[in-house]
Amino acid sequence: MTETATLPAAFAALQPYVDTWALADENSRFHKRINAPLEELRVFYDAIAPHMEAVMQHLQGCPVAGLPAADEALLRLALSYAEVSRVFEVWQQQDVRADFFDPARLRCVGFEAAQA
Repeated sequence: MTETATLPAAFAALQPYVDTWALADENSRFHKRINAPLEELRVFYDAIAPHMEAVMQHLQGCPVAGLPAADEALLRLALSYAEVSRVFEVWQQQDVRADFFDPARLRCVGFEAAQA
């Protein structure tokens, strides 16, 4: 997505987060999580969390390949939510890491790589 996609109408409240959080791949989401200020993560998390049940219902049954741009942007927001949610729901801190290993050295290879 080279230009900002408009989300499905039911999710218009999340539109302000598309440019920043509808990231194209797992690696981008990981690095956004570890590098963004904690407050930025909190604002995104608090905005999207109440919508996640509806987001998942909307996306359920949609084929991942060939999604319309609006649904693809929504899926990418949901994946960013999954990346960020662990900060507040599991760890209670921005990252869990060893001081001797810089997470910038990590490269995530997951779903998106398998689709290429």
